Order: sequence, then structure tokens, then C-alpha cells
Amino acid sequence: MTATVVERAGHASVEDDAALCVTALGAELTAYVSGAATVGEFDSWFAGGHRPPWQVRRRLAAAAELVGVFSSANRSALAAAWLRELDPTGDVPARVLRLSEGDETSVKALLEAAEIWALTPAGE
Repeated sequence: MTATVVERAGHASVEDDAALCVTALGAELTAYVSGAATVGEFDSWFAGGHRPPWQVRRRLAAAAELVGVFSSANRSALAAAWLRELDPTGDVPARVLRLSEGDETSVKALLEAAEIWALTPAGE
């Protein structure tokens, strides 16, 4: 799983990851998980051919992978809600991703939690 994020961050277009996340999660949540203070700051990272810092690229790659988890389970519309939800340990996945550097440990834990949540039938 995390190898996919590392590979994605190194080879996939950060612009594609950002566009996917904005479409699936909305601009505000995407800016938040990427580490931006505002949507304007997030947009400025891509203006004039600039590239965001590597931590931002890793967070966006991880967020895109999370969107993929929900998409694979035919629950795409729930990705944003899950990221905002308080988990059983008292953490909010969006905050965990924002505070991480897109590191392997954090991303792996988030992807595993997303898979469990996305694949659990409603009502269980």
C-alpha cells in the first residue's frame, strides 16, 4: 500500500493528485490535508509553474490513494466524511494526514483504517 503512495508521489503528477482530491473531497478539505492554511495558499503552490514542497506532494498522493480506497468500494461520496470523522482512538484522519509528512507509517495506518471502514457494510 505505502509503496503505491511513495511511487505515486515520485511519478504521478502532483497536479493530477490535487485535481482528484479537489473533485472528491472539495477544495477546503484538500487544502487542509495538504497542510495549507487557506485554499488561496493551496492554489498558490501551483501558480506560475511552482511545485509544492515534497511533504505536500506526499500528503496529496496519500489523499489520492485514500480516495481510491473509497472509489474501489463504490463509496466515493463517503471519503470526505470519513476524513472528517473522529475515529475510535480520538483522532480525525484529516488531521492525522495534515500533521504527517506523508510518511510510510502514517499513510499505512490511514489506508488500512480507510479500507476497513469502506469495506464494512453499513449498519455493522
